[in-house]
Amino acid sequence: MSDVLKVLMIEDVATEAELASRELRRGGLQVETVRVETRADFLTQLRAFAPDIILSDFSLPSFDGLSALAIASASYAHIPFIFVSGTIGEDTAIEALKCGAVDYLLKNNLQRLPSAVTRAIDEARGRAAREHAETRFRDLIEYAPHAIVVVNRDGVIEIVNAEAESLFGYARAAMIGASSTILVSAHDAQWHTGLLESNALTSSSVNFEVMGRRRDGSEFPAEVGMSPLHTGERLCISTVIRDISERKAQDDRLARMTRIRTILGSINSVILRVRDKQKLLDEACRIAYEQGEFAGAVVALLEFGNSAVKAVIRPVAWAGMDDAFLRSMDVRDAASNEAGQKIIGTALRNKTSMVSNDIRYDPRLRHWRDALLQRGYRSAFVVPLMVGQQTFGILALFADKPNAFNEEEQRLLAELAADISFSHDFIDKEEQINYLAYFDALTGLPNRALFQDRLSQLTVSEYAAARGTIAVVLIDVERFRRINESFGRATGDDLLRVVARRLRECLPDAGYLARIAADCFAFIVRGTRSETDVVHLLEGPLRTALAESIEIRDKTVRLSVRAGIALFPTDGMDSDSLLRNAEAALKDAKIAKAPYLFYTAEMNARTAEKLSLENRLRQALELQQFVLHYQPKVDLESGQIVGLEALIRWEEPGVGLISPLDFIHVLEDTGMIIDVGIWVIARAHAQYQSWQAQGLRVPRIAVNVSQLQIRQKDFVTRVLHILDASSTTELELEITESLFMDDNDPNVSRGKLAALRESGLTVAIDDFGTGYSSLSYLARLPIDTLKIDRSFITGMTSSHENLAIVSTIISLAHALKLKVVAEGVETVDQRVQLRELGCDQMQGFLFSPGLPPLEMAALLRRQ
Repeated sequence: MSDVLKVLMIEDVATEAELASRELRRGGLQVETVRVETRADFLTQLRAFAPDIILSDFSLPSFDGLSALAIASASYAHIPFIFVSGTIGEDTAIEALKCGAVDYLLKNNLQRLPSAVTRAIDEARGRAAREHAETRFRDLIEYAPHAIVVVNRDGVIEIVNAEAESLFGYARAAMIGASSTILVSAHDAQWHTGLLESNALTSSSVNFEVMGRRRDGSEFPAEVGMSPLHTGERLCISTVIRDISERKAQDDRLARMTRIRTILGSINSVILRVRDKQKLLDEACRIAYEQGEFAGAVVALLEFGNSAVKAVIRPVAWAGMDDAFLRSMDVRDAASNEAGQKIIGTALRNKTSMVSNDIRYDPRLRHWRDALLQRGYRSAFVVPLMVGQQTFGILALFADKPNAFNEEEQRLLAELAADISFSHDFIDKEEQINYLAYFDALTGLPNRALFQDRLSQLTVSEYAAARGTIAVVLIDVERFRRINESFGRATGDDLLRVVARRLRECLPDAGYLARIAADCFAFIVRGTRSETDVVHLLEGPLRTALAESIEIRDKTVRLSVRAGIALFPTDGMDSDSLLRNAEAALKDAKIAKAPYLFYTAEMNARTAEKLSLENRLRQALELQQFVLHYQPKVDLESGQIVGLEALIRWEEPGVGLISPLDFIHVLEDTGMIIDVGIWVIARAHAQYQSWQAQGLRVPRIAVNVSQLQIRQKDFVTRVLHILDASSTTELELEITESLFMDDNDPNVSRGKLAALRESGLTVAIDDFGTGYSSLSYLARLPIDTLKIDRSFITGMTSSHENLAIVSTIISLAHALKLKVVAEGVETVDQRVQLRELGCDQMQGFLFSPGLPPLEMAALLRRQ
């Protein structure tokens, strides 16, 4: 307490007053005192002197302390009142406290006076701050980013904010005093249930979804959070309402995409096992109808009569559709007549997909509109079935809602048609040509011709364009000619069969495995994110599969293979180029005695660099080359260090310290972050114990925890095992908002964090504000602290928007009883603004960068 404290003393003995003043100064307080003995002087000095605190004897010759207390409580209740008396009974002291005194002391115990005065002043100022907070709370409601409506226990609206006026379209005066049911659909019972549950609660909130209703009668899906709000002796209900129309639409889009991908997977499964065209088409329609939840699905094929120009497109497979409607779908002479101008004829003629996202108003469907609408069809999508550049039919899908086919869904459905076309064509070829023309008789694998045909299908289809990179890998069996010459051709044949079987078992997509030459196998890897995915396959499952020796005809053979790799579209846009370039890469690998080579030298160098970094990191973990630096968190009021954050660094011999920006992503991609993260927790815990043993006052240490770590089943067990040996657990886990947004089952992660909190750890959300958190959901998370992302702190002194965001986050966090830490504080202006906004702590270069343990220990000693 650095300012001068004005003390009004009610004391008839001047020496007693001087002793009290001297004791206050000895306790570190700067005081200005005025002594009074009479009631008149007391009343005068209350107004003129305006004291910060009153110290009163209990009995005076012409005045008494209880009378003084009554006067002060009536008109100056904000001034703390302490009795300092020579004798005072316990009953009398208790009565004085009941009447408004904050404390009492005996004159023979004046050494307690400075702390009692300090505590009384702090409590008085705290009450003033709380009154100020109530005003800010109303401002927070008014300027909150979502609609807030406060209702009484009967559901009558008492307070609304600007966002509520904007969302519902009512003037504020029209809403206040009205029943809150005007805000929801008349058929929505959730609102009434929420009011009842909120009335029964004392602290927690109720969250649910309703259909909101605007003043103009339009409705929208809304997320509602109701929580009890105590205002004096009354209980109200605070209601936060958010329009979730866009989120619902996005959820619907994602659900539709999931259904389409489910269809793709199921139909591709059928393609792999079905060798009958009719059964294939029947299954495709059934899967689209049942799993895809389309209102109807039909496949129609072109049939030619005596003239190739005259053609009929006739339904051959369907699901969810009736015969009468199917008969009306026949399109005679699809190339020329009026019916051929419809979307089916156009799809056939132009070899392109056609969509009608609202059948009611589509003139192309005027001949079939009534029949379609009677059956509940509101949208239609038609995609041609093609082999090469030749159309042989269409796949038509119908939905019971308008605008059911967006661009992404159309692309996936075109991919589905391409897969059906590919399989239909393949079955045709199987029926037309001899098996041996496309398969290797020795291994049962596709031969070069079929492999190249399948590769061609992938490179020209929309599938390849959508999924990105395709890798073509050629595997050559080393010394195969010598094995043939030494052990005989039969042994060589058996060896090739074993190699084919092992490759088929270890490859993720064995349908694209082939034998293209005497001792050369080829396969395709689809959807690779980078060249390292191919390398991991070669060095992992494939190497394991081929490393084991082979026992053939009483002979033991050990295999050695080399590989050449070409990537689509980088190394070629067609099957011929890709196969040719993969063969060139294989030839170079043989010459260089390398286990594998990519077609381009740049690709090989980049792959080697990435793998080198992975191997160096594995060695760094094994040799304990990682170190931790510690950055302080500082209390904005006191300036004291109240926390540390552990920051990982890589100290590689001969290189020096390496920033985590250069290697954290590799740890996450390879999964090494799991072991490294556990090491960080153990190291930080050990450092805490070490500093504490040195006699340092060590604040809580925060460690960053990745999503991958938390999702491990044994995460909690491993952390508790680290902490089990000590009695103190002063660690904090820092997580990101995306942990709960991206998690398929956020309740599991939430339960793990809750279990760790019960053991004494605290939890903070790092980089808050960069993700997307529902406030009602945030309130239920097992967290203690919010860390405001440095991007908002950096811009808050120059951007009103960033300043408003920071202010809102601080207010909301405090409303949720959370501590707030500002990251990246680098200027004095930022610190001043944060302190004015009520932020609790700061972290950044303004106070200190991350420091090695020895420097951090020195800083703690100075503190």
